[in-house]
Formats: sequence, structure tokens, C-alpha cells
Amino acid sequence: MPSSPGVCYSYSQTASCRFGSQCRFTHDEGFEVTNDNSSRGTMHERSQTYTQTSLNDFFATYPKFEYDSSASAPLEFYRMCDEFGWDREDKEREQASRDFKDALVQQFNEIYGTDVNNLTSWRTLCQIVHISPIPDTLESCREAVKATHVNIVDLVDTKATGEPVTVFVSEVDLSEYTISTGKFFPRDNAYAGGLLRYLLRRIINPRQERVSKTQSRRRRH
Repeated sequence: MPSSPGVCYSYSQTASCRFGSQCRFTHDEGFEVTNDNSSRGTMHERSQTYTQTSLNDFFATYPKFEYDSSASAPLEFYRMCDEFGWDREDKEREQASRDFKDALVQQFNEIYGTDVNNLTSWRTLCQIVHISPIPDTLESCREAVKATHVNIVDLVDTKATGEPVTVFVSEVDLSEYTISTGKFFPRDNAYAGGLLRYLLRRIINPRQERVSKTQSRRRRH
């Protein structure tokens, strides 16, 4: 029998979830949010707002391209470049690439937040990257995430694709995966929020790390 996906921490604490109905975790339906004028709003309203995402906005600027929002965003970008016949030296592709990277970073911020002092954001992130048990404090969450190797693009893609995020044993393994899939996340970006810096890794020149038995058991959930 397949194991239960577990309860969504963000929904259990705030009655809201950035993933909405596409969240892989269970939402406690006994927790009802009323339709009022509070800053929190209703789940329906938040879901409608979230559909207007940065990536959707980016691809909407190229109406001749039929964007599949359920597919991996970088793979859709590469497909668009192929359809338009852009090579790597094409000025139009260079501008599109810069805009796409901005949208990708902003999409991460929309999903996971930017406030490094928001415990709910940290615990939601810990849940997505399979950290168990989920730490109770900000410092513990930060340290746990810093010790975890995941592809940041996958963290963005998982909402659309429904694919689980793979946790890699080392930076080397993460580097090999990133290069083979082309899922590069921009390291330096004006829109980068605070949570991102705990996830950035050296992809081109990864550190050679010793892997403990405990880390090895956590590989590829």
C-alpha cells in the first residue's frame, strides 16, 4: 500500500497553502476559512490569485508559443527557443533568458516566501524536501535546509508537475543531475529572497564531500 503523504504543515497552521489543490500533502478539511474581508481571505480567492504566476506572465509575453503550465518550466523555455529558432548567440534569446530567470526566482518567492524569519515558510520548505521530523525552531529549520541538496528548479516545478523533489546525497550528485537535465537556477538575481541563499549550491565546481551512512539512507525519496 502507498504511504500517506502526510498533513500539509502550512495549511494546518494558517488554513492556506501556496500549492492549493495541487499540494501533495493532506489539507485538514475540518478547518474552514470564511469568506470575509480579512487580509487572509478565502482559499478560493488565494487560489485564483496564485494562478497569475510569474512564469505564466513571462510566457504570456510570447503568445505564439503554446506554453504547457503543467510541464517543467526550463524545459518549456528550451522548447520555446527551439520553436522560435533561437541559437545561444541570438539577442532575442538572451533577453528572453534574462526575463525567464527573473520569473523563475519570483515564482520561487511566490511559492515559498522570502522572509527568513517566517517559521511557517521554513517548515513548509522542510516538508517539501523530506526533512523529518520537521524542526520546531527557525535555526533548526535553517540548518536542516543548509544540509540538504535539492535542485531549486524542481522546488518550483513540483507545484505544476506534481513530481516529488529528489534529495541528493552530495553536491556532486546534485551537480550531475542539474547539468544532465539543464535545470539551472540563477545564483545571483535581483529578486532573490532570503530563503534561497540556504539552498544555493556550487553546480559547476561542486565540493567533494564525504557522505555519511545517515545521509546515504536519505537519498532519493
